[in-house]
Amino acid sequence: MAQQSLKKYDAVIIDPDMTTRARLKQVCGSVVNFGKVVPSNSCFDMLENARADGRYDVVFISHHIPQEQIPGFIKEAKTTPGGQDAAYILVLPTKDQGSGDVAQAMIIGADGVLFEPYSVDILVEITLLAAKVRRERRAARDEATFKFLVNDLIQQIDMIAYSKSCGYETGPAMKHFRQACSVLPTIDPDSIEIWYRTVVDLFEAAPIPSSLLQRKKYGGASNRVRQRMSEKITAEVEKLAAAPATPTPPKTS
Repeated sequence: MAQQSLKKYDAVIIDPDMTTRARLKQVCGSVVNFGKVVPSNSCFDMLENARADGRYDVVFISHHIPQEQIPGFIKEAKTTPGGQDAAYILVLPTKDQGSGDVAQAMIIGADGVLFEPYSVDILVEITLLAAKVRRERRAARDEATFKFLVNDLIQQIDMIAYSKSCGYETGPAMKHFRQACSVLPTIDPDSIEIWYRTVVDLFEAAPIPSSLLQRKKYGGASNRVRQRMSEKITAEVEKLAAAPATPTPPKTS
């Protein structure tokens, strides 16, 4: 059986001091778990790369960065494509190993703390933390996306069921429903468990569509009236499908 390749974690070191930046990069280079390690002079440079094509698993933030900049930087970096799943690690000098300093790091949004001098074992632990952070943030995004999609499908199913109960034309409604379902095969296999859990929970908790049940059904023989009622339902389905657009489930990065 083929051996699975080792997951490599790309990192960026934000430090205006060239000496300490180079020292951390050198130690990271000796840890097999790390892949590309990019040096950065400032938080601004890192954000520019993360908004473009840079993707990072670990962001090391030096104590040389003014502390008042760090909370805002971490918050903004987590909104970028390249930084949304990264673990943000504050790099502190040995003298700051007190519990108060660690707590302060957590308060300003960091996921962990790395104290100088660095060791290979500690950096390996950082990569394990990065994997955990990435899984948790990915799961949270998946769940939010799936909730939106499932709620949309539930509303469309309610509309179709109501139309069928009235004897109205369901072709246009089914067309929109099939379009909404077309994204389902693209769900990442790693996210499928979250998808199944979300579907079961939301369908089980779905309320009775009281607004539909309160409508007066047309039971007459006029095909013209029946067609008009069917077109009204179709317009509602189209409005439902158009605003807002159904998000695409996450795929493998």
